[in-house]
Amino acid sequence: MDRAAPACGARKRLTNIRDTRRGALAVTVQSRSTAITRLPVRRLGAADLPACIELTVDRGWSAEETKWRLMLAVSEIYGVDDPAGGLAGVVGLTRYGAELAVVGMMLVASRHGRQGLGRRLMNYVLERANGAVVYLTATDLGRGLYAQLGFRAIDTSTRHIGMFTPQAGVADYPIREVTTADLTGIAAADLAAFGADRSLVLAQVRTVADRFVECGEPVSGYAAAWPNGDTTVIGPVVADDLSMATALISRVADGCSGPLRIDVLGRHRSLAAWARRRGLQAGASTTLMVHGGALPGQRARLFAPVNIAIG
Repeated sequence: MDRAAPACGARKRLTNIRDTRRGALAVTVQSRSTAITRLPVRRLGAADLPACIELTVDRGWSAEETKWRLMLAVSEIYGVDDPAGGLAGVVGLTRYGAELAVVGMMLVASRHGRQGLGRRLMNYVLERANGAVVYLTATDLGRGLYAQLGFRAIDTSTRHIGMFTPQAGVADYPIREVTTADLTGIAAADLAAFGADRSLVLAQVRTVADRFVECGEPVSGYAAAWPNGDTTVIGPVVADDLSMATALISRVADGCSGPLRIDVLGRHRSLAAWARRRGLQAGASTTLMVHGGALPGQRARLFAPVNIAIG
């Protein structure tokens, strides 16, 4: 009995030590979490492009340099600097007047995941949206957070990517290349479909696009194709109907030697089926979510976004 008592006491002391260590570890993790969410948020600029790309790659996405350059030109990009170097997190807010905004590229470095930084960044941009209707496309990883913040799911968006096979017998529309002088007419047509002024974004798209075409007099439809790494992105695409949309897409896809990508909403099932027949296979899907009201405009005429981060 005398020998058993010290052993029991030793076990208790060991248990106490382990509990103390667990408590210290929990306090350390909590302290790190608190520290990262208290770091200042700042507006990013062109000089932060390398850090944005580094963060994108850290999360397993492709670098998408052109996409980032476009966003830095037309969007408000906010980030939190990591004391160890680089960015701890980033989020983009693209405003379309005072009534509509898009959130995109909400990323938190893998080393800072699950510490509340994503929630803080989202609250930050929602506050700056100042009551506007805000929408985004959510991955499965982020959908739960966005729902907690008041976003509701209204559709899906599926990436279609592959080598484009030209279509024989495509509908004959009087399609022409867009010039700078044509942007006013395109912006007017786009306003009806999108429900908010995208003239600044459309002007920037023209600077990066390999092909930018329109049809109708006055303009009723248009499409652009722009390079993003090894892939050519098709978007935006606005058209009166599927026939016009596929004719415009076929025109801007003509001559592209690498893979094409187009993001198709669930409501456009016929376009998705057409894209698959043309060699663009369905890939990752995201969820279109909206906060603060309904999306404006004749949304059925929007066949593809600029990209899902900009709208």
